[in-house]
Amino acid sequence: MLDALWVIGLYIVLLFFSVAGGIWYALRYRKTSRWEHSGIENSIVGIFGLIISFTFLQAGNAHRERFAYLHKEANNVDALYRYSRELPDSFRLYTKSMLQAFLKHQLAYEQSGNIDFFYNSKKQSDAYWANLIALKNQPHNAAIDKVAEYFDQLQDTVSLFAYSNYERTPAFVIFLLVVVSMLIGFLVGFMNGVKERVHYMVPLIYFVTVSLTMLVISDLNNPRLGLIRPSYYHLQLTLQYVQNN
Repeated sequence: MLDALWVIGLYIVLLFFSVAGGIWYALRYRKTSRWEHSGIENSIVGIFGLIISFTFLQAGNAHRERFAYLHKEANNVDALYRYSRELPDSFRLYTKSMLQAFLKHQLAYEQSGNIDFFYNSKKQSDAYWANLIALKNQPHNAAIDKVAEYFDQLQDTVSLFAYSNYERTPAFVIFLLVVVSMLIGFLVGFMNGVKERVHYMVPLIYFVTVSLTMLVISDLNNPRLGLIRPSYYHLQLTLQYVQNN
């Protein structure tokens, strides 16, 4: 729901007007009526805090999950390459070439989002698997089973990481958060504007805090578009290791 920058910008504008609208309505209200606190205003704000905490936690967990997939992938590549050294030199060199190309294509895909790189990596892995199956038909070598095992795990982690980038906080939860934040913004503006002396500090702090929080949630939900993206440093180090050994 908050997948585009223009949507985030629109949300921030609407949030500002909700707070300003609360102050404007309070100024009109107090000319004709006297406001009496009901005592549940703080409870309403507390409920909003629970909703935003839940959403933040869910987005943060998804971000950590992506990191875990990257580290697991790098470990699988490292183990696969180490066991390939026990195989004939021709297949070891083929494994080295495949892993280098595979990692380069994946890094290019993650940085550019061009799916051609992803499909190129898939074609290379399919070709490698076919050659590995042919090698397994030859006299048994325990290293072949290890290479096959780690290659299978590598495929799993790459697929899981690729699809985890498209996982989002449920749209209804984001919709609820957006609607409630605007209603609370109106309430914050009203509660501070209905007093004899209008206090702008609390509405301003609310507006800035909620806007930044929603920006962070949006970034965590969109690893390809936001500023908070997974670090590919471990994969880059693994690529250098394969190249230099």
